[in-house]
Amino acid sequence: MNYSETNSEELFDRFEENEMPDEKDPFCNQTENRSFRESYSHVIPAFFFRTEKCRKKPSQYERKRLRYFYNITGTLLMAKLFIEAASLLVFYILMFLFAFALNPNLNFYYSALSDETIKYAFRIIAVIVSSGAVFFAGCRFSELRPARLLKGKGTIKTGDVVLSFMTGMFVAALANIITFSFPFSPTAYMPSAMYIEKDWTLVAAAALCNCIVIPAADGLIFRGLALKNLSRASQRFGIITSSLLCALATCSLPAMLPAFLMSLLLCSITVKYNSVIPSVLIHMAVNTSSMIISVYSIFAWDQSELLMRVWTIITLVLGGVFTFIRLIREPLPKNKPEQRRRALPVLLTSAFVILLFPLYALTSLAKLLYFMYM
Repeated sequence: MNYSETNSEELFDRFEENEMPDEKDPFCNQTENRSFRESYSHVIPAFFFRTEKCRKKPSQYERKRLRYFYNITGTLLMAKLFIEAASLLVFYILMFLFAFALNPNLNFYYSALSDETIKYAFRIIAVIVSSGAVFFAGCRFSELRPARLLKGKGTIKTGDVVLSFMTGMFVAALANIITFSFPFSPTAYMPSAMYIEKDWTLVAAAALCNCIVIPAADGLIFRGLALKNLSRASQRFGIITSSLLCALATCSLPAMLPAFLMSLLLCSITVKYNSVIPSVLIHMAVNTSSMIISVYSIFAWDQSELLMRVWTIITLVLGGVFTFIRLIREPLPKNKPEQRRRALPVLLTSAFVILLFPLYALTSLAKLLYFMYM
């Protein structure tokens, strides 16, 4: 069945008020957080759900509208990747011109280019520029108010904070194991130059980037825009798919699994509290704790190996227990058959989302080749 928007008011008038479906919960799924869901009237008029037949099978118009929100997500993530790459390219060109003006010798430029602090500064600016532009443009085209992504309802309980933090630390310990066992990969929080230079300026730049800028940027893009758009029909589908895209966006093979698990945690927190702020704060706390251990292991070189092993074992054991408890207490929302028909089958026909996968794969391959041969 295919309806146009022009006759929506006429059809709405035919139904009594008690016949109208709940636009915030059109599928009557009690395992989902109703306050997190955007009104389904953004996808289709409510009269589509008057009969059980219409509810079970999405109409052509409904698929088109869902595909629009899925494609918006893919377009925004591609734009973020290109804007970030273009920003870095512009910065390197400007740095070359500035270095050449000071000293025509190219060795001076290469020396500045190899400075880890400058690289972090460039990356911070690129992430802020790309994430800020994509966030505000995304809110405009996704029919979302920025304030709605930040203002949630409900009090955050201490027990939830402890469970979420320890689950995050478990994932961080897992990431530490994968990173150090994977060839051609830098450490998770510190560049290799830190082990030689022990530069506090570099520590500050890395802390600003890894503990503040990236958690905030990822929170707004992946736990904000992407999660909202991909959860139009199903919150479970939105959590898993936005986490998968977040993992692929790292463009780093050893980081993909930990990033996926961490994003699952952060997305579930966002859905529960209907705000990206709690998940951003948990992300910052986990990254800061992991970085403190990394920095201490560098400056206490004689104890670094023992310290990292003890920290990893303790975090894996304790974090694993808390992770198990959290999985039991707070499982992902369930899907109804009506929601499944509006999730993956529609996504697979969304061209701009599908294009993300080869794009991220090529970027990952390029980064891997860079670490292998540079």
